Amino acid sequence: MRRPMILLVEDEDRARETFARTLQRAGYGVLEAADGLQAMSLLEKTPCDLVISDILMPNLNGYALVARIRAKWPNLPIILTSGFLSHDAAERMSGSVEFIPKPIDPEALIATVQRLVPRSS
Repeated sequence: MRRPMILLVEDEDRARETFARTLQRAGYGVLEAADGLQAMSLLEKTPCDLVISDILMPNLNGYALVARIRAKWPNLPIILTSGFLSHDAAERMSGSVEFIPKPIDPEALIATVQRLVPRSS
């Protein structure tokens, strides 16, 4: 069985690397993108089981990214993260979107990911 693949979209390099390591240690495959445009390009080429995205990013922000993902992959689970916006802002998104505030607790991140995309054994 293949490992579930997560697309991690975060413009801050250090945060992206930290989240990627956390997810990889938990048994997930991780693709990394620095903005929404890069994320869409990766999604077109590689099937993913989950997208984790920051909201405030250059080029294509998290809200616009969610809209594009929902148009092409309406059932793809998405987790939005932000240190600046509230859970209420994420809840206004169309489709089911989870929200995790920054700073992200690694255990909370993994628990949410496991609920949305169980690991292969």
